[in-house]
Order: sequence, then structure tokens, then C-alpha cells
Amino acid sequence: MLQKNWQALRCTMLDVSHLSRHYGDSVALDDISLHLDTGRVLAVLGPSGCGKSTLLKLVSGLEDPDSGEIRINGRLIAKRGFSLPPEKRPINMVFQDYALWPHMKVRNIVGYGLTSLSRSERKRRVDELLSLLHLDGYADRLPAELSGGQQQRVAIARALATDPEVLLFDEPLSNLDVQLRMEMRHELADLFERLRKTVLYVTHDPLEACAFADELLVLRHGKLEQVGPVRSLFADPASPWVAGLAGYDSRLTAHLHSAIGNGLWRLTVGNQTLVCRLAECAQAVPGAPVSLMLHSSSIKLCSKDEEQHPDVNYLSGTVRQCIFEGHQWRIRLDLGETLLSLVSNQRHERGSGLSVSFTQHSALAFH
Repeated sequence: MLQKNWQALRCTMLDVSHLSRHYGDSVALDDISLHLDTGRVLAVLGPSGCGKSTLLKLVSGLEDPDSGEIRINGRLIAKRGFSLPPEKRPINMVFQDYALWPHMKVRNIVGYGLTSLSRSERKRRVDELLSLLHLDGYADRLPAELSGGQQQRVAIARALATDPEVLLFDEPLSNLDVQLRMEMRHELADLFERLRKTVLYVTHDPLEACAFADELLVLRHGKLEQVGPVRSLFADPASPWVAGLAGYDSRLTAHLHSAIGNGLWRLTVGNQTLVCRLAECAQAVPGAPVSLMLHSSSIKLCSKDEEQHPDVNYLSGTVRQCIFEGHQWRIRLDLGETLLSLVSNQRHERGSGLSVSFTQHSALAFH
């Protein structure tokens, strides 16, 4: 019942409509729209130069839009020729480099925006946030006396202190080492779930985005490539480029043969036949060449003699290359007209025969 009530109370907190930003002849953002409901987390995903940081600057007030509008909780905060200054917007940002004042103690950094509170109220709020971020006992330390993860937690506590309507995150985990980054993913997922804050989170890491986001917005060259629930990025990528971003790291050339129903098509790879889904953006033209994309981890080694299942594809080929990647071997399998990339926990000799399998729904065909 509580979950149903929460869903019923949701409304649009951040509304971005037809937003564009140019730097001379360069287009940083081109007609971008998004709608973020109260208490939801939207991750903006894309490589360097895609426009995601520009979007964050426009929402935060660090830059002004050339066209379009930005509203927070129904209130207009920016359009061409009008822009509320950052300090007047009900938002706070967590920066990539933490932006902690080196001469200030943790308690003063976290409580910096709480000048309207009494001393006792400010102390209570700061202590509450330090406890929430697992920073008990660190209130009197300087930033230089903290680890990278602890500094990041201080930055998050400072952003939460004034209870903003929208929280912005600018690739906050990119400066952390791999192990700490994984730990912080879990901590942020737990934090967002408990606080139900409205969050716009910018990252280039798909795994980081899907760890706690409700929806993903994918940008490429300043244009919207795909937007929707997190799982749609992985189950139904809108283009071969998005598929690559979502970890579809194995690709082979095939030809469409015939439709067999339920969104499935029969394809040919040389003299071998397989069945897979056809991407929504692909044209259903029998005989046309397509790129078949799938996760290399979904490809399994098998024996030619093992029992075959009707919803599984089976292919055979010759090992052309086998490279050690530290914890696995990367194999390039020659299927006659194309090469297939897969991983194995054991080495296979060049020139040896190999049979592999993958389910029909794990592969997606694009033009």
C-alpha cells in the first residue's frame, strides 16, 4: 500500500523541453527533452563529448540555454534570455573532483549551507548526515585526512544538507579506484532508495548507471539516442551504437532469410542457419545483410554431439585467434564468411574446431 501511495503522489519534478546549446558552430545539445518524476533517478549516459556535462551545466545554472526551457516543480528557471542564478535554484550538485574546501573541517563543509539554522539545529543536521553517510567520527578532520571515498561521502552530505528538490551528480565515482567504485555503487543505490530524492546522474559507465537508475537517457553527439527504463537499454537497444554501449561486444555478419513469428527471424551465416530477434529500427528485407550483435558472455561452448534445444542456436567454426585477458581467453571463431568473438575459461589451439551455442533471444539483428 505504501508503494502504491508513493506512485500516486509522483509528479514531474524536473521538466526539460527542447533544450539546445551551441558553442559557435559546434552543437553541444540538440533539442533534448526529459521529464523526471519526484523521487526518481535518471542517469544520463554517453561518452566524452556527447553533451551530458553540458546538460548538467544548463540545469544547474552554470550556463544558459540557446533555446528550450527548464522547469523545476513547475517553476520556470531557464529559457533563452532568462536564467535564475545557481544559488536561486532548488538544486545541489556533487562534482567529479569533490570540490571540498581544503582549509575547512568536515562538519563545517557539510553545514556550509545551513546558516539559517541555529547552532544546535545545524549541529543536529550535520551529525544526522554524517551518520547517514557512514562518517561518524570524521567531523573534525580536514579533506586531506580523508580517503577518496570518504571525501566523496562528504560531498554528498553537503549536497543533501539543504534538502534540495533536485540532486545533480557529475560523474562522482570516476576518480575512485575500481574496488571503491563498486562499493560506492552499492552505497549510492541504498542511499537513493532510502531518501527518495529526485536525482539527475551523469556518467559514462553503463554498469554504474544501471546500478541505481530508474531510467536511462543516452546521448550521442548532443542528440538523444534512446530514453526509457534501465532494462530497455540492455534488452532492446535502439541502434547498433547503443547496443555496443550496453555491452553487446560480439558481432557477426548474417543475412535475413524469413520471418517465423513472435518477432523472430531465420538468418543464414554461410551454410549455417540460426534464429534471432530483429531490432525495431531494422528493415525486414529478406536476403538483406544484417549485423548480429550479442554479449560474448552469452555464447557457450558446446559439443556437436550434445542434445540440441529448439530455442537455442548452434554454430561451428575454426579458432583463428586466442588471446589471454587475465582471467579468461578471448577467442575469434571463423564461421566461413564472418568472425565471432567469444570468451572461454580455457585456451583453444589456433586451427582447432569449436562449436558454440546461444539462445535465440540473446541476439539482436541490425542493418
